[in-house]
Amino acid sequence: MPSVKLNEPGCSFVNVRKLNAARYLHGTSTIAAIPDELLSVIFHVATHDFHDCYNAIFHATTISHVCQRWRNVSLSTSSLWTVIVLTFPTHRTQISRTIDWLARSRSRPLHLYMDFRDPSWNWDEVSHCFGWKNMENIMRLVLPYAHRWQKVELLTDTWAPIFTFLSYTSRIKSAPMLQDVLLSRCNAFFAAKGELFRPSTMRHPVSWFGGGSAFHSLRRVSLAGVHVNWTNSGLSGLMELEFKYHASEVMPTLHEFCDIISSCPELERLSILGWGPQIDVNVAPMQRTLYLPHLRDFVFGFIDIDYAIDILSLFYFPALERLSLEDISSSLDPSHPCDSSRLLEYLTAAHHGSCTISSHLFPCATCSPYPLSLISSLEVHGLTSCGASLHCFLQETVTLDHLVLSGLDKTNLQAIVPDLIAAALCPSLLNLKFDDVDPTIATLLDSLPVGIVRNPNSPSMRVVVVADSNDTMHDLAHVLRATGVDVIILGNTTSN
Repeated sequence: MPSVKLNEPGCSFVNVRKLNAARYLHGTSTIAAIPDELLSVIFHVATHDFHDCYNAIFHATTISHVCQRWRNVSLSTSSLWTVIVLTFPTHRTQISRTIDWLARSRSRPLHLYMDFRDPSWNWDEVSHCFGWKNMENIMRLVLPYAHRWQKVELLTDTWAPIFTFLSYTSRIKSAPMLQDVLLSRCNAFFAAKGELFRPSTMRHPVSWFGGGSAFHSLRRVSLAGVHVNWTNSGLSGLMELEFKYHASEVMPTLHEFCDIISSCPELERLSILGWGPQIDVNVAPMQRTLYLPHLRDFVFGFIDIDYAIDILSLFYFPALERLSLEDISSSLDPSHPCDSSRLLEYLTAAHHGSCTISSHLFPCATCSPYPLSLISSLEVHGLTSCGASLHCFLQETVTLDHLVLSGLDKTNLQAIVPDLIAAALCPSLLNLKFDDVDPTIATLLDSLPVGIVRNPNSPSMRVVVVADSNDTMHDLAHVLRATGVDVIILGNTTSN
């Protein structure tokens, strides 16, 4: 089929491209022969193979504007329109698009992604441009479709929109498709020691989702700075649970917390960043250990060492495979980091089924509640301790194959890095990552003595260093390669 030429009368370059593309699609293209049913499946895969909700919006919209046939097929493919994205500021076009997509998705399960954070916010709770009234308008739009919610993500700067969301969801009697709920009030500073919840007038907990009775399929919950009525939370039968960056005064009591954890015997991932349950030192301790036989992944960020050890003593994770430890206090108040030595010593002793710490409130499990010798992945962030404590801790992780280190002080780096490279520590290690090491490159370089080499009988190891490229970085890479390990340098902007 001949193509239209630019020198033909009345033809612009754009019109020529459109005309030739149309002839190609309907005349010689293989895609024109694809049945609508198969084309619909292709569209579904193309729009759902992305972790970014914005991509789902972009690709569905793009596909529906290619040609008339594609538009007809896409509009009849309800699964293309199931990701509802609402962001700050909420323009009229967003609301109009949401109405259209809710209709086009028909009876399909919905993924609601709502991000009302303002990058220019001045940290004044009252002055935020997205308040309870704005959230009320959003809830009136999406609440009638609660029976189709499958995943709900809500991110805000302030409490008022969260409170409005919780209040409206308290009216929901049934959310049969809901599996994932992720709510974030994005302000980690409420987790600082002694910090109180604000605004105090809205501290009272809300019984979300009909007092928890609306949940039928809930599997994953993440609450960041968000508290609910813990007695009627509906948090049961979960696979993943995350508490992070709460003010300590709004956390569940120890009894409420134990009830929640005990109601999730199949839990596979637990994350506690900041404060867990409230512990009353004036009440006789509960002789109770929380046994989670299926838990594989535990993320623990702490602010107070004594409290952290008391919380750790509650658990028994016989199948633990992935562990992350982080000193959150170092990021909230860099001038007063915790000394993590006692926590590391507790975990090391607990691995052997005994505890040398007499000051914590609750008795430890009697048999290896934290099986360090079975862990395959470990992350250590921001820990300050005596080098011997971390060294002894790592000596127990004999099957470890993936290790991430970031924000460690000079003492710890010098205590462990040479033995990690030489395979005297963690002999099974395959991947070692130094994350965001710009402030400690010189220390890391100094920690590697001249002539150190990796044990030839150990598996080959790859070292990934995340830092801005400079002369010192190149020196570090050269020294690491001389030890016999593979080295990859990533810039801070590409590390994710």
